[in-house]
Amino acid sequence: MVGTLAQGAMAQDAAPPAAAAVPQATATGLSADAIAFRDGLAHETAGLDETTRAAIDGFYASRDYRPFWNAGEGSPLATLEASVEQADAQGLPFFRYDADALQLLAGEPGMVGSPKLEVAATRTYIRFTGDLSAGIVRPLDIDPEINVKPKRATAAALLARLSDGSVSEVLRAAEPQDPDYRALMAEKARLEGLLGTDAWGAPVPAGPTLHVGESSPRVADLRARLARLGYGPETAQAAVDDAAPAAVETAAAASAFDPGLEAEVKRFQKDNGLVDDGVAGRRTIDALNASPEDRLEQVVVNLERLRWMNHDLGARRIEVNIPDFSVVLLDHGNIPWSSRAVVGNAAETRTPEFSDEMTYMVVNPTWHIPDSIATRVYLPKLRKDPTVLARSNMRLFTRSGVEINPKLVNFNQYTAENFPFRVKQNPNSANALGRVKFMFPNQFSIYLHDTPHRELFVKDARAFSNGCIRLQEPIELAEVLLKGQVPDPQASIDGWLAAKSERYVYLDQPLPVYIMYRSAWADPDGTIQYRADIYGRDGEVFRALEAKGVSLPDAAQG
Repeated sequence: MVGTLAQGAMAQDAAPPAAAAVPQATATGLSADAIAFRDGLAHETAGLDETTRAAIDGFYASRDYRPFWNAGEGSPLATLEASVEQADAQGLPFFRYDADALQLLAGEPGMVGSPKLEVAATRTYIRFTGDLSAGIVRPLDIDPEINVKPKRATAAALLARLSDGSVSEVLRAAEPQDPDYRALMAEKARLEGLLGTDAWGAPVPAGPTLHVGESSPRVADLRARLARLGYGPETAQAAVDDAAPAAVETAAAASAFDPGLEAEVKRFQKDNGLVDDGVAGRRTIDALNASPEDRLEQVVVNLERLRWMNHDLGARRIEVNIPDFSVVLLDHGNIPWSSRAVVGNAAETRTPEFSDEMTYMVVNPTWHIPDSIATRVYLPKLRKDPTVLARSNMRLFTRSGVEINPKLVNFNQYTAENFPFRVKQNPNSANALGRVKFMFPNQFSIYLHDTPHRELFVKDARAFSNGCIRLQEPIELAEVLLKGQVPDPQASIDGWLAAKSERYVYLDQPLPVYIMYRSAWADPDGTIQYRADIYGRDGEVFRALEAKGVSLPDAAQG
């Protein structure tokens, strides 16, 4: 929008002539000055859309057409300009708000209090405050799987806030109140200070997995990189760089993967959501080798994500974090339950981002296999062996619900486009949904559920599902959700499971479920956590932000 104000607002006619020195009462109850101001506003807003034009007129009408953006130190205009100057600190593009053009306009003789300046400042305020509170890109325009819908306030609602507090208070309240927002802003400033330096040292060269007890130059590189990132004393780099004979013994020690280094590797792994086994494999090395530029992009992207979700999420809710492979139940600031999770496969069945309301659970669920899975996974198997369903305790039905014997069907005549059947898996110990599923009906047919494949939860990268979220601790979640609804949740669930028949249990207290993609946040002690961009969505969002004018400092551009 740089130039929009300068070329639009500046191209308007000069401010209307000053009103008579002695205001005259009119039939409207407005003074001559107010009428002149009102008419000037109408002229300055003539080229705007009707909604914005009406909002601006309504705001000034509520003030009897008196100017709002008074100039001078500590004034509303000065506060707005100072806040916009800090837009980059929040990952927003400074030029988008025409701050330079606004400042030039305010400096012109006779402009303070004029309709031209008032409209220019008001438009800057509306755009800046709207961006602060809801972000600058529309998630669905980036990727249909990012089905997040920011709640952007109307221009009228944003202007109404100015009646309830100072400009500084209003702007601060517009920002996400999640503590992560300010924590990520601080991390952004820290990372920008590292750009163009070698503060993190050289990356660890690619190679085989490193284990305790081994010795190699790559171990010394690993030790040095960890030390630069704050994991262990920074002795390794000096040993490697120092070519003096006296340093040979120290260099040899730096190249040995000893228990002390293993402990630091474990600490780094825990901070980065990896299995803390002390083994430096590919995922650990990749996380270690992330540059300040890489992390800075993640921070900017996650600041935008916080703006998308800047509304009341509910005091009691479930949050799924896809790249962290985790699910938590939040209840008025407490976390009564959390679990590791398995999410959608990155290549074919990525879990979408969206929210909905959980209303019921199903104990001993039947798996109604989605058509996409039935045709992609089971149709090729049925073509080779029609008995494959029976061996998995599955059954074949017509669309009208009539069960069909698969042996009587020639599956070679069907494709994904004309497959006329539905496949169901009966409740049993091997059922893909396990013992319980949690339903929040949605357009994606995504839900939370148990799984018989418990071995997957020991892995650090858990993207194996067909899109739904598998839980390591599903029964515990069911018990927490039913607390207060039944006298003894554990006994009730045990009884339902023992019956081995499908049972629907509706929740007396439905709660929202948010499936999110948060790859950078602050843990309770303030440490910034980073996760791998498993679906490439960080990259997608950053490119969309760049298209809106967001950029990293020059040092980050290479």
